[in-house]
Amino acid sequence: MITGGSRGLGLAMARRFADEGARLVLMARSADQLRTAASELDSRGAPVLTIACDVRERAQVAAAMDTAVRTFGRIDVLVNNAGVIQVTPFVHATLPDFENSLATHLWAPLYTTNAALPHLVHTQGRIVNIASVGGRVAIPHMAPYCVGKFALVGLSEALRAELSPYGVSVTTVSPFLMRTGSHRNVAVRGQHRKEAALFALGTASGLTAMSADRAAGQIVHAARARRSHVSPGWPSRLAALGQGLAPELVSGIASLVTRLALPAPSRQADGNEARDSRQIDMGRLARAFASDAALKYNQRLAKDEVRRL
Repeated sequence: MITGGSRGLGLAMARRFADEGARLVLMARSADQLRTAASELDSRGAPVLTIACDVRERAQVAAAMDTAVRTFGRIDVLVNNAGVIQVTPFVHATLPDFENSLATHLWAPLYTTNAALPHLVHTQGRIVNIASVGGRVAIPHMAPYCVGKFALVGLSEALRAELSPYGVSVTTVSPFLMRTGSHRNVAVRGQHRKEAALFALGTASGLTAMSADRAAGQIVHAARARRSHVSPGWPSRLAALGQGLAPELVSGIASLVTRLALPAPSRQADGNEARDSRQIDMGRLARAFASDAALKYNQRLAKDEVRRL
């Protein structure tokens, strides 16, 4: 069972599990994207159940779990992958930004875990929580996201300790940037175009972002081995190591990056307004974005990317 399984990293993991003979339950909010993902996975010979569900809603999660168990009779692996991204200077961030991040990254995995746990105990199953390097090291201009992911890391590590006696393993995943095609699937505040462009460019190159397929392979391997942690991408491992050994240095680097490399807060009246990155025309800059990854992982392209393709 994979939340956020219709696109991006969730779809990459679904493909990997399918190739290894798994039966799949994919949960996501978009029924259209679920249908597209299911059609492809069907062609790989994988039995697929799709459930349109908002995992932030406890009742919907409980109903989805009942449907999955009625269909397949058991749950062996729960992957909490659904996520949201907000890119904003803290001064423009709103309380709903933090509430949405916590609802998606903390409460949703807690809802799914509680609903799946009786079945996972029966099968001595596995829980995989997709956190982020941003759940171990704070990333400037991503405070709401980091708060939610830090919370997920805490929940995941607590579950690891407490569920082990029941034979249920918990793996915490802390990847660095990945080429999942989600570069325009973000909400931005502040200097909207600059914030959106920097985030998209960060995922455009193999030098700064790793392949989602490669990350999916590492995650599935870690789940099979019942590892406690996996950090796809050497920058993630380096950042976590630096945070553990020299937190003052990491904090200083983050402050320096904020001052020298990131856009200043907006002086315009609309700086506090959230905008969908897909709705911001990037012009020729869109040529540098990872549009190929968006197509590969069932993501929606922005109009400026569609034009250049």
